[in-house]
Formats: sequence, C-alpha cells, structure tokens
Amino acid sequence: MALRAVFHFQHRQSIQRVSAASCGSSSMNAKTKGFLLLIITVLLSLFILSYVLSSDERLSSYYHSATERRTTNRKQPTSSFSGNLSRNVNTVVILWYNFPSYLKNFVQNFKRQKCQNEGVNCILSTDNSDLNRSSIVIFTHRTLPKTPPLKIASQVWVFNTLENKRFTVWPNSAWQNAFEWIMSYQRTVDISRPYGKIIRLDKSIERNYSEVFRQKKKFGVWMASHCPTPSRREKYIKELQKYIEIDTFGTCGKRKCGVHNPNMNECLRNFSRDYKFYFAFENSICTDYSTEKVFNLYAYNLSIIPVINGPPQASEYLPKETFLSTLDYTSPKSLAKKLKGIGSSERLYTQYLKEKDKYISLEQIEIFRDAMCSTCEILNQLGGKKVSIKPKLKSVYGKGC
Repeated sequence: MALRAVFHFQHRQSIQRVSAASCGSSSMNAKTKGFLLLIITVLLSLFILSYVLSSDERLSSYYHSATERRTTNRKQPTSSFSGNLSRNVNTVVILWYNFPSYLKNFVQNFKRQKCQNEGVNCILSTDNSDLNRSSIVIFTHRTLPKTPPLKIASQVWVFNTLENKRFTVWPNSAWQNAFEWIMSYQRTVDISRPYGKIIRLDKSIERNYSEVFRQKKKFGVWMASHCPTPSRREKYIKELQKYIEIDTFGTCGKRKCGVHNPNMNECLRNFSRDYKFYFAFENSICTDYSTEKVFNLYAYNLSIIPVINGPPQASEYLPKETFLSTLDYTSPKSLAKKLKGIGSSERLYTQYLKEKDKYISLEQIEIFRDAMCSTCEILNQLGGKKVSIKPKLKSVYGKGC
C-alpha cells in the first residue's frame, strides 16, 4: 500500500510538471519530450507491477483457504469391516480369501443379520487386503492361489470344499501344513456346512392330499447334468426303467427343462405337481454327502417323495418315512416293486407326504450364516490357544469318499 501511495503522489507531480511545461513553452525540443515520455512509461510500469503483486497475494490466500476446506471435508479411508466395536466384546474377523462370486448374496445376508453369540463380535470380510487384520482366513478349493500368502502366526486357516473327495481340487505342495481347520458338508469336520438341515415344523403343512394324488399322472423323474459318475447312478436308473416309468431330464437324460439351476426352479415345481417320485441320486456315495438334490424337496415344501442312492448315514439327518433309499433294497427290481406298491395306493403315498410335510430344510443361505457364526464362536472359546495343523487334508474323509 505504501508503494501504491508513493506511486500516486509521484504520478500526480509528474503530470503537473508535464502540464506546466507544455503550457509554459511551446518550443520544447524533441529531446525533452522523449525524456518525459520515458518517465511516464517507468511510472506506468511500476503501477502495473504493484497491481499484479497485490493480485497474487489475494489468489494465494484464496487457494490455501480452498485447499484447507477440501482436506477437512475429504472422507477418510475405512476398513471393509469398520464399525463401532465394544471394548467388552472380543472381535473375530473372518476373511474369505479370493471370494467366490456365487456367495455374494450369502455374505450380504450375513451382514444384515448379526450373529447372536455372546461376548464375540463376528465380522466377515471379502477383501484380500484385510489379510493381516483377520483372525480366520477361509480358502475355497477352486479359488486357491498357487502359492499361499504370508501367514500371521496367530491366524487359523480354513480349507473349504462342499465337493466330495473325488471332485475336490486339492492344494499343491506349497500349501503343505497351511491349514488348521476344514469346512465341509460332513458333520464331523471342524466347521460343518451341509447342503441342508432338516428341522421339524411347529405346525404341519396342510394340503388337500387326495387332490395332490389325483393330479399326479406320471410315475418317476430323474434330472442330472453329469454322467457317467462314480456312483453309476445312470446305470441304476436304466435298470429301474425296465420295471417302472422314469422320465429323464438334463444332460444325462432325453429331455430338457430350461436353464439348470441348483436351487428352486419351475422344472422342480412342475415335477412335484405331475410326478410321484423324484430320484435324487448323487454322483458319489460318500459319508454325509447329500446335496441340494434332496434338500430342495424339503426346503420348498414340494409334494413329491424323494428316492435317494445314499449315503448310508442319510437316515440320521433325513426324517424316516419321508424318503426311500436304494441301499435298503437288494436290487433295482425289488426297489421298483416297493415304489409300485406305494405309488398305486393313495393311502400309502399320502402317508409319506403327510410325514414329510412335518419338516422343512433350512436353505443354504441360512446354513452359511450359521456356519460363519459357529466359526467365530469356536475360535472365541479357544481363548487364544494354539490350533494344531492338519498335515493331510484328504485323511479327514477317510477311505474311499
């Protein structure tokens, strides 16, 4: 501001002198005029320079103010499992490494419905960057990296597969001694995650059973997409067809029924309306290996009787008098005879349906949530104790399957 005041004073004085000179003498030579012009040019330059410097100060001040506002309002990065955590509750973080996309809905459901475990806050992450923050890390057999990431000593690693022994993708030698736990459909593993779980209803489903029986104009139906199989189910079906009528659908059959879907679809609904028996045959006869093929018939309250080909333990988790098993009969011919007797009698057939309608199966999305909550609870109960390594993963399945 002082520089500007000096400039204005000098500027006025210069103009006055110039005016006086111009009025007092008309004979000023060219040399004097040139000198005065030089002075005016210098003064104007000083004025412009002063203005520019003042503008730069104002611009700089504005820039720093705006930068501070943006920094203050910027959202700080948060962890994928951030939240208000109580200091009195132990937090167990589960990371599902290389998360399979088909489980996306399962995870979303888990995050909406918190575990009811007392004294433990169970958090599930699907972000690999949370590896070092996690208590438990789950690896799925089909999405397993070639080499394991760096493991923290306190972590528990879980090998996850819902396939039986023959169809599981087993880890290579780089994963030797990497896993403490196994998650599988088997009931005896560290974390059991079956394809279904039968529970008894408080009130049985009510139907017009006579009408249900009358609508069924067809006998048996089988739908499968993989053949041949270790269980040789396709050969058993072919043998049964010598004695009873069985329509076959899917890749292994003669008919098609829309897009294959492991869960409920229109095909399955139509089957339960038109057919008396559904052959829920597995590709392998393995301990506890019962898949959605049979559990869906309970989960969606379908009015059709399942016929299974195993495993021997099925009667321990499937309600008796609600299904038939090939293992209980000496031959396909003897099973066909039994099915004919039931299918031809409204009383016998509806007796099976009425018993089946006392039960329902939890869906896989519910079982997934229960498995994650159980995982947190098991680790919390260990209280920091070291968990032993499983050197041979395949051994958990025993011989055969």
